[in-house]
Amino acid sequence: MITDAAHLSSLQGTARPAEDGRSPEAVVEYVRQELVGLLGLRGCRFEYGTLMGNRPRLEHDGGLWLRRPGRITEYADWPDGETELRVVGGSHHYGRFLLDPLPGPLPPEQDRLVAVAPASQACSALDTAGLAHLG
Repeated sequence: MITDAAHLSSLQGTARPAEDGRSPEAVVEYVRQELVGLLGLRGCRFEYGTLMGNRPRLEHDGGLWLRRPGRITEYADWPDGETELRVVGGSHHYGRFLLDPLPGPLPPEQDRLVAVAPASQACSALDTAGLAHLG
């Protein structure tokens, strides 16, 4: 479990690259590394553009869901394969972080809530650079 001090440090650290005017790619890379550490992932990658496919999704409320027509699945453990964390602002789809978790239970809700905050920083950096893709 991540401590409150570690949460605060992570949130402050994520804001710095965006505030320092670093390139959107540098902000995305920083966020990618933060997600690996905060969620204890095996790996993580960012995919620009439209949001294709039907993967389990880490939502901004910390929940992990798979939505399909007529069926919604909520997870307590990491599902097999990649999980997406979308980077969306308004109607703009910037892309998604594809999380590659280790098998096992999800991190505590507080850790998941802190982990989704960096995606907002990436959204801000991508928006400033004009890299939005309309969804």
